[in-house]
Amino acid sequence: MLLVHPSALMYSELYLRLEPIGLERVAASIRAAGHEVRLLDLQIFTAADYRAELASFRPQAVGFSMNYLANAPEIIDFAKETKRLLPDCFFMIGGHSGSFIADELLEHGHGAIDCVVRGEGEVIAPACWRRSAIPSSRHSRGGDPPGARALPDSSRGPRHLSPRP
Repeated sequence: MLLVHPSALMYSELYLRLEPIGLERVAASIRAAGHEVRLLDLQIFTAADYRAELASFRPQAVGFSMNYLANAPEIIDFAKETKRLLPDCFFMIGGHSGSFIADELLEHGHGAIDCVVRGEGEVIAPACWRRSAIPSSRHSRGGDPPGARALPDSSRGPRHLSPRP
């Protein structure tokens, strides 16, 4: 799996680069579930580096962290490009801003976005990967861990994953 932090917002590369700690925590939980994970921070790397990573690593899944609404167009474009280059790659978006506009992301993604996570990614992301039928060295069957549920079923199209009440 390839987890990606989007580029810095306009002018923020001069003032502010944020450590993608949330994404790092998600990576740790996915790694603990038995999956290989790579991280790419587009605050310091480029779109060309993203494409090169897709070509060399050929991930079965890509997850973008979306903590700012201003990153939505960039992430949607990456989703479409990812599906064009790797049609079977599972594409997921997480982060609090993604939660706020999940329906709009799925709509504007035109089928390129498979899942939008709502809630704590550390719990939900491993379930998302398992339910997408990506092989894992520790988990060979699908299903949600405690604290997560999937809506709707993937056979009916894109889904949102949310914490249980």
